[in-house]
Amino acid sequence: MHRVMALMMTAGGMLATGAVAQTVAPPPPMQHGRGLMRADANHDGTITRAEMIADAETRFAAMDADKDGKVTAAERDAARAAMRARRRDGATGGPDGGPRGGGGGGFGMRGDPDGDAVLTRADAVQRAGKRFDRLDTNHDGKLDAAEMAAGRPMRGARQAGAMPPLPAAAAQPQ
Repeated sequence: MHRVMALMMTAGGMLATGAVAQTVAPPPPMQHGRGLMRADANHDGTITRAEMIADAETRFAAMDADKDGKVTAAERDAARAAMRARRRDGATGGPDGGPRGGGGGGFGMRGDPDGDAVLTRADAVQRAGKRFDRLDTNHDGKLDAAEMAAGRPMRGARQAGAMPPLPAAAAQPQ
């Protein structure tokens, strides 16, 4: 009788081990310096509003070549060309150590509210704040991996010229 119990316990343990081995592995950690995660200054896996705004200010300063507090279309284009050259040449380092090298990518003239083809620091900060508010869907003051992933389809749809579909929760009347 003891042998039967011992065999049953061993078989049960083996089954449990097999089940654990088949569980889904956690997603890989977010890579810093890529996409929004470059703004995660303390590397805790989330982005606060302050981190997002600080990142916008850093990118603005990198693009403002003449340091006059304004980024013209020519300065923006020069920063983008420099960023492309660094990527093409395989350089990954820069003032901020990230693959963008502090090159200021990501600011277009869409952030220019008055349409004068000049982006000011205030425009950049305001745009970063609006983007943070749009992505922080649970309004906890932090962007986590799920909120950042949920924001990616919006970007693709916007670039394709189509409006993104509403999330299921937002589409239902309350």
